[in-house]
Amino acid sequence: MVDAGWKGQNNAGIGWTAKSGSGERLFWTSKRIRAESALQAEGLGVLSVILWARERGYRHLEISSDCLSLVRQLARMETPHHLLKAILEDIQACFSFFHCLAFSFIPRTFNSDAHSLACKAMVR
Repeated sequence: MVDAGWKGQNNAGIGWTAKSGSGERLFWTSKRIRAESALQAEGLGVLSVILWARERGYRHLEISSDCLSLVRQLARMETPHHLLKAILEDIQACFSFFHCLAFSFIPRTFNSDAHSLACKAMVR
């Protein structure tokens, strides 16, 4: 589960939690980032999760985000936003590494851990 917060170009944060297939929390992190929009911050959050999983050799990954527009752009159901195009290309370049890589929308009420981590990153 991944989320981002954005309060301007110099104040954005990402947070995410990794869980096993049984729901056990394996890892969590947050990081302050620079982003030109909330959507771009969300995309950078997803890219961070993918790179983290790839570095550790995970081959099956499901990423849940409360940003429906991002999930639709990842599924190519929406035209990529110009601020997200390069990030989407970086994400798509990682597709071949994974046996299974899925993206899903999750309402914010079910994404509270990642949301809290992202908000905390913005105040660091």
